[in-house]
Amino acid sequence: MRVSPRMLRHYEKCGVFYPAQIDKFTGYRQYSAGQIPLITKIVALRDMGFSIEEINDILPHFEDNAYMDGVLRAKIATVKLSIQAEQEKLEALMYMSGIVRKERNIMVFEVELKKLPPIKVLSLRGIIPHYRDEGILWEKLAQYIEENKILVKGGGYSTFFDEEYKETNPDVEIAVLVDKLDESVGEFIYKEYREISQAATIRFSGPYDGGYDAACEKLANWIEKNSYVFAGQLRGHVIISPQEDSNPENWLTEIQVPVERK
Repeated sequence: MRVSPRMLRHYEKCGVFYPAQIDKFTGYRQYSAGQIPLITKIVALRDMGFSIEEINDILPHFEDNAYMDGVLRAKIATVKLSIQAEQEKLEALMYMSGIVRKERNIMVFEVELKKLPPIKVLSLRGIIPHYRDEGILWEKLAQYIEENKILVKGGGYSTFFDEEYKETNPDVEIAVLVDKLDESVGEFIYKEYREISQAATIRFSGPYDGGYDAACEKLANWIEKNSYVFAGQLRGHVIISPQEDSNPENWLTEIQVPVERK
């Protein structure tokens, strides 16, 4: 066990531990071998996280097993709560760090006003727990396409039907491009997305997490600044998908929304 002179002075100042003798001329402090058990207790309590004030209260009762059991149990509970709180901080930090890393790889392009042609699609609409759970619908649609040997084109669409952002249970429709409209079966619907004569569009490259938020914010600011209003549902069009390129930095998505002048 090593205790620095500075720490011994600190314990003395706090009234926890005093030298066995102080030279009245030099002020030199001397400690005896008999004091080793006491300083050992102090250091042990310090290392367990007890404050000087708590150590002062504990030392007179150190040999009282019932008292010490209660003190230690209370400290264990406090440390557990502290660990839980720190774990929550760690998870929040890691999550934010992940977002920052992803956003470094996101490029948001300029808003473009254009006409969107009609397209034929096979669609699936549903309520999902959160926006990030869109994969539930895609897995279901992919299974249906595979089982029925349906020919589809590249890319896909996600249309969001809620008027405002929802924390839970958003209403989302996904769709893939097809050459022709066949017979719909249950929730798997063939339809034609109508022509949009005027749509505000913006593209972003990079991961969906962070990319959608950054692009939508820029798009909304552009619409307001240029005296337009939303005139239909917002939809995302995947141009380069994860299936085509495993590197998220190369993914390319276009957000499209019908608009009209105020």
